Amino acid sequence: MATAAAATASSSLLAPAASSTAPASSNALLFPSSVPSLRAYPRLLLAFRRPAAAAIADPQGAVLEEEAEVDQQGQYDDDDGYEGGRGPAFTAPTRPRTGKAALLLKRDRTRSKRFLEIQKLRESKKDYDVPTAISLMKQMSSAKFVESAEAHFRMNLDPKYNDQQLRATVNLPKGTGQSVKIAVLTQGEKIDEARAAGADIVGGEDLIEQIKGGFMEFDKLIASPDMMPKVAGLGKILGPRGLMPNPKAGTVSSNITQAIEEFKKGKVEYRVDKSGIVHIPFGKVDFPEEDLIANFMSVVRSVERNKPSGAKGIYWKTAYLCSSMGPSIKLNIKEMLDYGLESSD
Repeated sequence: MATAAAATASSSLLAPAASSTAPASSNALLFPSSVPSLRAYPRLLLAFRRPAAAAIADPQGAVLEEEAEVDQQGQYDDDDGYEGGRGPAFTAPTRPRTGKAALLLKRDRTRSKRFLEIQKLRESKKDYDVPTAISLMKQMSSAKFVESAEAHFRMNLDPKYNDQQLRATVNLPKGTGQSVKIAVLTQGEKIDEARAAGADIVGGEDLIEQIKGGFMEFDKLIASPDMMPKVAGLGKILGPRGLMPNPKAGTVSSNITQAIEEFKKGKVEYRVDKSGIVHIPFGKVDFPEEDLIANFMSVVRSVERNKPSGAKGIYWKTAYLCSSMGPSIKLNIKEMLDYGLESSD
């Protein structure tokens, strides 16, 4: 009797209770002849989903309490069955964000208060002409030290091809605003010539040995052509630092005196990086606006003049100005190039 009662109770989810006069059989329990009612389907789904859902929701092993009654008011519907999933949808708290968390742009949430204040002086999506951009850059430089003025150009170049590499030098007419420590590798009579021209460090094979030992207290390294076979062994040391002498950079020259004077006055080397961008410092923000404009337009004309032979289509993509610690200012490229032609005339 107990066995028959248990079998009858276990089959109550699948089919209505059998008549008391009908004989109980195992086939009737496994394969009911009648279709379960709509109210039974949610119970079946919950019965099979409960262990898996609990394991996913709480992998540490703490069992989540299930609902005491699955057929509460609003959980089931006589016509459509269960509605609304396992329960009411989770709603995030509606606490308003304050401070930097309320800023729209994610990158601005990590900026300093000083940066957020000074960037209000310019419009982020506006293209400026050169004089206005220079004036705005000077207003936005508010660091405790004298910041450098920088130009950043995105070019339509792929440096992995030899005919699309851009590397050259430009003479800034108003100087860079900083002192340059120059080392010279030469031999013979040119040692005295380099010292007379104002070189800070002069040497031959002895200087090469010092560099191999880790001596790097110079900003530029100039070498005479006869020293290049000996300098070749310093490629792994000087190359990653951008100090390896190169004819394109003007740091390999037979006229040592002229090369030293040019770098002392404000000669700057630039090259395109792996992503096709050129970064060039062209002065200090405490320069007069006229001097900054003159230096910047010299840079623009030099980049335009040294256009690689493999550059196809649009050469200039974007151009920006900024100080060392300030936000960038986008330039109108067409007006920038036209202004360069006018100033050169």
